[in-house]
Amino acid sequence: MIEENKTILKNDLIYICFALPILLIYILVMQINFGTVCPLLAFFKFPCPACGLTRASIYLLTGNFKESFNYNPTAILWIVTITLFLFNRYIKPLKIKPFPYIFIFTSIVTIIVYFYRIFTFS
Repeated sequence: MIEENKTILKNDLIYICFALPILLIYILVMQINFGTVCPLLAFFKFPCPACGLTRASIYLLTGNFKESFNYNPTAILWIVTITLFLFNRYIKPLKIKPFPYIFIFTSIVTIIVYFYRIFTFS
C-alpha cells in the first residue's frame, strides 16, 4: 500500500511539473494585462464564485477568521475538502469514495453563497 501511494505521488508530481509553468504563465499574463487572474473579473468585470478564495484561505490558515469570512466564507469548506482528498489519496485511502459528492456539495454551497452575496450586497 505504501509503495502504491509513493507511485501515485511520484506521478502526480510529474504532472505538476508540467502544469506549473503553464499556470505561472497564465497568472503572469493575466496579472500584467488585467490586474487579476480571474477571467470573469477580467473580461466581464464581474466576480466569480471563487473570487477571494485564495486570500480567504490564507487569512484562515493564519488565524484571521473575520477577514477570511469577509473575502469568501466557503474557504473553510474548501480547505477541509482538499485536506480530506489529499489524506485519502496519499496517506490512507478510504473504503468508500465520497469525494465526488464532497466536491459537489462544496461547489453548490460556494455557488449559493455567491448568489446570496451578489443579491444582498448589490
